[in-house]
Amino acid sequence: MLSSFSDKAIMTKAMSMYGKRITEEQYLELLHKKSVAEIAAYLRDETGYAAALSGIQPTAIHRGQVELLLRKERFSRYLRLIHYDNNQKDSYYRYLVMEVEIEQILQMVQLLNSGRAGEYIVQYPGFLGHITSFDLMALARVRSFDDLIAVLADTVYGRLLLNCRPRAGQPISYTRCEVILGAYFYKHIEDVIDQNFRGKIRLHLHEIFQTHLELLNIGTIYRIKKYFPQTPREKVVKCIYPMWKRIPEEELNRMLDAVTAEEFLDAVAASPYSRYVGSDDFTFIEYHTDCINYHMSRRFLRFATDAPTAFTAYMSLSRIELSNLTTIIEGVRYGVAPSEIKKMLIL
Repeated sequence: MLSSFSDKAIMTKAMSMYGKRITEEQYLELLHKKSVAEIAAYLRDETGYAAALSGIQPTAIHRGQVELLLRKERFSRYLRLIHYDNNQKDSYYRYLVMEVEIEQILQMVQLLNSGRAGEYIVQYPGFLGHITSFDLMALARVRSFDDLIAVLADTVYGRLLLNCRPRAGQPISYTRCEVILGAYFYKHIEDVIDQNFRGKIRLHLHEIFQTHLELLNIGTIYRIKKYFPQTPREKVVKCIYPMWKRIPEEELNRMLDAVTAEEFLDAVAASPYSRYVGSDDFTFIEYHTDCINYHMSRRFLRFATDAPTAFTAYMSLSRIELSNLTTIIEGVRYGVAPSEIKKMLIL
C-alpha cells in the first residue's frame, strides 16, 4: 500500500488534472474549426494542453504530429501522477505502461501483416522509451515475426507470442495475439489488485477492469454475429477474453449460441448486461459501451476516497478525452459536418 502522503498527493493531483479537462463548450468550439491548424492553435491557447503544444507553429504542423503530442501529454500526466508513488518499480500504477506496451506490439503485428513494418518508425512513441520493458527503437527495426520475438525475448510478451507463430507463408493471427496478450494483462492486473488492496479499493478496481473487459467481449461477439454469422461457436470463444466472472454460465452460453446479431442482443438484454444494449445498431453498441466506461469512470472519480481508484478513473477519462480529440481532428481534416462529428464524441 502507498503511504498516506503519497496516497493523498496522487488523489489530489488526479482531481486537479481532471478539473482542467476539455469542457463540452470547448468541444463545441473545436467542432467548428476549419482545419487541423486551427484546432492545434485553440488547444494551445485555450485549454490544458498549452504546455504540450507551446512550441508548435500551427500553420506548419500536420495531423499526425498533433495526435502524437496529445498522446505524449497524456503520458506526461501519468508520469506526474506516479512521481508521488514510493514504490514505482513494482507499483500497481505500472499497469498503464503494460497497456501501452501491448498496444505497440499489436500495432507492429498489424504493420507486419500489411507489409508496412517500416512505417512504425514514423509514428512510434519515442517519449516512452525510458520506461518500457523492451526497446522501442529495436521494435522499429522489426521486419518479421521472428524479429518481433527476438526483440521481446526477455519479456513475458515474447514467451506469450511464441503461441502465435504463424505457419510458413501465412499471416500472423492478429486476433490470437490480441487475445493472448489481453488475457495476460487482465489476469495480471487482477492479481496485482488482490495482492495490494483490500475492502472497497479492491472492489472498485475490480469493477472498473471487469466492466471494461466485459464491454470489449460484448462488442467483439456482436461484430462476429453481425458480420460473420456462420462463425462456429468454438472460434467465437477464441476471439474473446476468458475472464467473465459476473455472469452465470447458462446466460453466457445463450449469448455464444446466438446465431444472429439480433439473437445475441436479445440474449444480452435478458442478462445482467441489459443496460449495455438498447438497439440492434452496431454503432449503438460501440458508442454506448464507451459511454458506459465514461460515466462509470466519472462516478468513481467524483466519489473517490483513495488514490488507486482516483488514478484509474482519471486515466480512463483522459483516454476518452484523447479519443474525442482525435475524432475531431480526423473529422475536420476530412470535412465531416460538425453535427456528425459530435455524434461520435463521448460527452
